[in-house]
Amino acid sequence: MSPPPGGASFTMYGGDTPGTKTPGAYTPIAFTPTGYTPGNFTPGGATKRSNSAYTLDASPTKTNVNRPLSGGTPRKFGAPASSPTSSRRRTESKKQNSRIDPEQVPRPVGQPEAIKDEGGKVYETSKYHVPPAATTVCTVIDRGSASCEFIRSTVNQVPAYPSTANTAHVPMAAICQPFAELTTLEAPIPCVDLGESGPFRCNRCKAYVNAFFTWHNHGREATCNFCSQRVEVPTEYMCNLDEKGQRKDKAERPELNRGTVDYIAPSDYSETLPVVPATIFVVEATQRSLQCGLLPQVMWTLRSLLGFMEQPSSRIGILLFDHALHFFAFYPGLDCARQITVSDTEDPFAPCGADALLVDAEDPLYRSQIDTLLDELPGLLCTDGLADQAAGCAALKAATELVGGRGGGHVIMFHASLPNSGIGALRHRDDIKLASEPEGGGLFNVQQPTFIEEIGTDCLARGVAVSVFCAPATGIYTDMTTLSRIPRRTGGEICFYPGFDPSRDGERLHYDLSRTVVQSSVYSVMFKLRVSKGLAIDSMHATWDPEVIDPSTFSVSRMSVDATVDITFVHGERIEGQKHAYLQVACLYTSKAGKRLIRVHTLQLPVTSSLSNVFRYTEIDAVTNLLLKQAADAALSGNGSFKDKLMKACVDMLHAYRANCASMTSAGQLILPESLKLLPLYIGSIRKFPAFRVGSDIKVDDRIVFLIRTLGLPMALTAPLVYPRVYTMHPLPERAGCLTGVADNVYLPPTIASCSDKLANDRMYLIDNGMSLRLYVRPGVDQEVLYQVFGAENLHDVAVILSAPEDHMDSLSEEAERMLACVQQIRRERWRLPWQSFYVVLPGTPEEQRPEINVASSSQGAHHLHTASPPRPLWPREDN
Repeated sequence: MSPPPGGASFTMYGGDTPGTKTPGAYTPIAFTPTGYTPGNFTPGGATKRSNSAYTLDASPTKTNVNRPLSGGTPRKFGAPASSPTSSRRRTESKKQNSRIDPEQVPRPVGQPEAIKDEGGKVYETSKYHVPPAATTVCTVIDRGSASCEFIRSTVNQVPAYPSTANTAHVPMAAICQPFAELTTLEAPIPCVDLGESGPFRCNRCKAYVNAFFTWHNHGREATCNFCSQRVEVPTEYMCNLDEKGQRKDKAERPELNRGTVDYIAPSDYSETLPVVPATIFVVEATQRSLQCGLLPQVMWTLRSLLGFMEQPSSRIGILLFDHALHFFAFYPGLDCARQITVSDTEDPFAPCGADALLVDAEDPLYRSQIDTLLDELPGLLCTDGLADQAAGCAALKAATELVGGRGGGHVIMFHASLPNSGIGALRHRDDIKLASEPEGGGLFNVQQPTFIEEIGTDCLARGVAVSVFCAPATGIYTDMTTLSRIPRRTGGEICFYPGFDPSRDGERLHYDLSRTVVQSSVYSVMFKLRVSKGLAIDSMHATWDPEVIDPSTFSVSRMSVDATVDITFVHGERIEGQKHAYLQVACLYTSKAGKRLIRVHTLQLPVTSSLSNVFRYTEIDAVTNLLLKQAADAALSGNGSFKDKLMKACVDMLHAYRANCASMTSAGQLILPESLKLLPLYIGSIRKFPAFRVGSDIKVDDRIVFLIRTLGLPMALTAPLVYPRVYTMHPLPERAGCLTGVADNVYLPPTIASCSDKLANDRMYLIDNGMSLRLYVRPGVDQEVLYQVFGAENLHDVAVILSAPEDHMDSLSEEAERMLACVQQIRRERWRLPWQSFYVVLPGTPEEQRPEINVASSSQGAHHLHTASPPRPLWPREDN
């Protein structure tokens, strides 16, 4: 075996390696595979009514009086009952004194629907007018139009005329999650192989054949449903038609009866041959990393994941860094891996070939070496002998070149501190003043821009994705603006654990890493959205905005099952003579198995000339998802007016409905369409997000991570993030936490309003924001209650017991077990989404002030609308 290049040194791993100190009392979290059966959770809401609008009384003289409902008259959601006509000053004073009754504001509260059948309610894509809510766990059957799990539209009936769309002010957009997971009860996506001729496509607009093509001339010709072009069918794809004009082989061809299909891509679709993507784990091995528990947790998690990695994509490598780079090479016949140290961090390189540094974890020749390395490495590092220097950017450069040189893959970085040495070294700049002034640049601009952009461009060209797991100790600044830049460009994950504590955050890191490594991801992606005649693509919102080729097309190194992109579209012309409009997403990608495939989703939407139908079939979660991402985009770009734009978008929609769809409205009434009744509440909540505040009450790392995470937010996380669900855990309703009789599902307690004045001082609440679950113990909970429920002597013991309930089963009461069953039920119903961490929040602790448990004022959205100065009035004046 030839010696390594200059600047590297050989060291046999194991044996004489100094230091056998293991961090005291720290036990990494073990991996347990989960197999949850999906439930059917439908978020509660205000009691449904037959009418299509909501109103409230906001008169100062009738603050707590509900207006009666009568027949088909909409219930009122109001403003001042009257406005003086003689004095502008008196009118303004009257408006300022008006208040919204919080009890009448529509909220998504109530009793969650119990699971009646395994997999939830069944929906067929050809039958529903509005898809089920994104938070509903259900089974969707593809009948030719793509499942709502993959693609949704803000409007489920598309306006036929530009004037109708302009009047409604409802944004038209597609929310695409092209690689979302399917349940075991849903049919897998079919894979179609048409050989080197490839898929049949329209020769004008390049749309792929789908269930809505029409056929003519005995199957020799077809009409494209996107551009109406009549095209000749290739000889090898011809088929006779039946008496209804349908191809006789329609039932046998998935691309003609399913809304989603995969094609095997012909060789001319790619410039290079695809390869099985490799993954290299690049872990900080400084004193800080070992002391805070990051390094042991990562090693333990990787050890537990090896058996679950998808085959044959289990080629992995391990690289540690401190003031130098430490590679580990695996050779057949050795008992342990060989450590190779590269001390040159100004010009880093891989010291040997990819065949030795990236090996198959399931190959018996290497598996024992990998297991031994992962088991023993944390204990062989001594904290006293480790440096504080972290050559993280040098390690990143070496790892991306290594993975890119063999055809692409995934680089997963783990940081416990700021990369402060070697090429690309970053400096500390956590300046509070700069953090609150993104418009001027400062902390929202990356450090080492030339270095970062060069690596990002190279990664895109070679199909390399970079993910970042950052777990700094309390108060440690890591410059997430810079560290997140390459993951944003390449489609990697960005996971942040400020004040990392293994006992609290270890489980979350474990499952985040598990999802990143084990679940299906695709590489070297080219994304294209097509719309049918009369529509045009306008803009796109996703984490990889800078890499947009045009408003409908982008390329990215990786897309995960959670990767979501919002694309807005507008009218290019009238949609005349068409009953339906169509959207089609096409993704050219490399699978984990190294196959080049094309995934095609086709969505059919009805066309309407009715403004009322536009509002009736608008989806609130999709609209909120889009508005939230537009706000995050504006905040990241330093546009400080995004809050005003949010409010204006809401005001425009609600005014359009009132002015054009509500009949016989009297003065002092603000009317909400049924489909958008939660919009004022949601907008008010978004405006109060900590990351959207101008000021220094949130650290810049937290702000950046939240904004970036928001840009890739899946639909199912939108509603709980914007308006957290709050469950009363004590006293627990009688059947809450008890089995429903369907698999392992249990009943959940009703949700209450997510506002501080609704939280009693002597109760316990479970707060669910979609990303985390927090048991909030209020300060007035009696000591005797804590002992009876948890067997705890004090508040601190509650947190200790629930951090490892399996170790305290003897002390837990039946009520506590039902509480934990509710936690598991929420996780079970969201099995397709990232793992939700769970821990206890005690009164008077710093966690009580964290954004995860902040709840909003119940009337804030309606009050903002009521006191806003819209471009036109939301209610009529008496002198009009």
